[in-house]
Amino acid sequence: MTMQQGGLRWYWNRLRSMSIWELFYRLRQALIIQLERRRASVLHTQSEIAPAVIDLAYNRFRAESPVIWFDTQSEPTCVVSVKRTYPNGVQACLERAESLLLGHYEIFGHEISSPKASIAWGRDPIHGRDWPKDFYADLDTRDGTKIGGVKWVWELNRHHHLLTLAKAYLLAQDERYAREVCDQILDWIDDNPPLIGVNWASPLEIAIRLINWIWAMAFLRGSKALSQVVFDKTLMSITLQAAYIDSHCSAYSSANNHLIGEAAGLAVVGLAFPDLPKAETWREKGLSILGAEIEKQIYPDGVPAEQSLSYLLFILEFNIIAWELARRNGINQDPRWYDRLDAASTFLANLMQGCDQLPAIGDADDAQVLRLDDRPGANKAQSILASAAAILGRSDLKAVSPVWDEKSHWLLGEKGRSDFQALSKVPLEPASRIFPNGGYAVLNSDRANILWDCGPLGYLSTAAHGHADALSFTLAVDGHSILVDPGTYAYQEGGVWRDYFRSTRAHNTIVVNHRDQSEILGDFLWGRRARTQIVRQFLGEDPAWVIGKHDGYQDEGLLHWRALFLWKPGALVVVDLLDGEGEVAIDQLWHLSEEVELDFKPDHIEFRSPATRIYAITGDEPQLSRKVLSGEQDPIQGWISPCYGVRKPAPVLTYSGIVQLPIQLTFTIFWGDIDLNAAQSITSRSLDKLESDVLI
Repeated sequence: MTMQQGGLRWYWNRLRSMSIWELFYRLRQALIIQLERRRASVLHTQSEIAPAVIDLAYNRFRAESPVIWFDTQSEPTCVVSVKRTYPNGVQACLERAESLLLGHYEIFGHEISSPKASIAWGRDPIHGRDWPKDFYADLDTRDGTKIGGVKWVWELNRHHHLLTLAKAYLLAQDERYAREVCDQILDWIDDNPPLIGVNWASPLEIAIRLINWIWAMAFLRGSKALSQVVFDKTLMSITLQAAYIDSHCSAYSSANNHLIGEAAGLAVVGLAFPDLPKAETWREKGLSILGAEIEKQIYPDGVPAEQSLSYLLFILEFNIIAWELARRNGINQDPRWYDRLDAASTFLANLMQGCDQLPAIGDADDAQVLRLDDRPGANKAQSILASAAAILGRSDLKAVSPVWDEKSHWLLGEKGRSDFQALSKVPLEPASRIFPNGGYAVLNSDRANILWDCGPLGYLSTAAHGHADALSFTLAVDGHSILVDPGTYAYQEGGVWRDYFRSTRAHNTIVVNHRDQSEILGDFLWGRRARTQIVRQFLGEDPAWVIGKHDGYQDEGLLHWRALFLWKPGALVVVDLLDGEGEVAIDQLWHLSEEVELDFKPDHIEFRSPATRIYAITGDEPQLSRKVLSGEQDPIQGWISPCYGVRKPAPVLTYSGIVQLPIQLTFTIFWGDIDLNAAQSITSRSLDKLESDVLI
């Protein structure tokens, strides 16, 4: 297939995912783009703000009205508190700032160097190619093969590093950092004229950039570098960028986490600069969208509609930033926000009982809005839970995330810290729970944590950030990952790797006839989808069990059922039933942490990691061959992506063969004081329970 044919096929599939109303909306947007094309040549020479308004905004900003982070009275106390409480974070910030002054940047864990005087704002740092300075709508950011991955360009242009420099100025009162922030903002404005270039192609990216600019400017309020000339030019650019967001907010099948980010950007601009002509419109529009979308994008049980844990943290952060800024400036917070924050925090807390990290369910791109903790490995999930504990007054969240972290302190200030410290630390009892709206089961015991996915593929008609992972699960024992979701690795630039990491064969489930459960049509587009259902569950006693099914292989004449039994003494029994007729090829896959080593014994398998040791036994299925794959590329198998842009070999235990349907498979994992005989007995008791209760 040629590139042109591939493009036409994508457009056809994308059109099929749209309603008639969305088609009308897209037509309207096309007309807006044509008007913008005509205006692009004059926008950078014409100010849309009256000089008197700019002067008023500058004077109010200097007088710290409105309140963005702190006011004059609390600033010294808060900064002193940060220095005293987070010495490692302060040191990391200052070291990072010094590195930035030398032109060294970090993008997705990669060190990128750029001459201090000439940052290439439109260059893909991995491939070294520049995006052309064309009208933004003429650039195909979906194609990561011609120029490079646009996400690598956008990550630098979010300007997280400018906030690090501004924070360093605030902590050290060193004007070098403040001058660098102002110089880079002015350079960016000159190098990215309105509507020209790749950095005008995404309203979400603009929103994140504006939020970082505004926070950086708040940190620089006492600096000589933030002169009125710098402020005026920056504010004019902020106005043009906010106007772009306002005209291009995501809608219909694109209205996922992007819309929440764009709304937060509008709200923050409107709140930070109330004298701008459209400030009230932007503030009200942004907060209104946030209130409506939080109910759509987080289910009542707290599960993210996008089926991505990473993007759940992302949208929660956007909301915390916007609603906290509104509260500080006398605007009541939407009760829908409190309700969904409460539900999402409960969901996250259940996933993190006994664990430090969240599983990598769905797409993940390491996204965050404000980088306020410069320590390597700062924990985003625990930070969100700490902030939520203070906002909601929930002691149980403090028990899961017991440390008031630096980012929460910057976001919520001394009041947040005081509220957090006033909470008792009530330990959570390990509990199992079903999240019916999102389709997840969490099975917890004293030593084991299991997250089982029996939810929909993703959100809206594109399901953009979903993975074909129906009935897959992750397992941690003693807080250490054993069975894992391999992650995401890359987006537009990923090619076959993008498809692999979201495919069925990259998850702990069963592949039938070498096909995915759901049909991939594009980097962020799905066609035919597996339908899932949690059929029955019993969580009150030992064992806790849950049963679900999916129909992703219905056209192959079968349904896939899976039952999980968690026994408190220390065993997990997994029973798969492929219900149908005829012969099919199957691959049962168990993706292991990169730290796990396998040792095959005559009657069991030993999983060894530096931290723990567990064992497994399987049913007697002679038609299935057993292999361990790691780092394979033809076909791709045995990889893990711990963060965006990074992939590493990791072991995958596979059972493959041609089988006659129906077929039932068992896989039992056990740990602690359970021996082989006890594990075999637990397996038999699980199968008896399955049969006697006529569960399948």
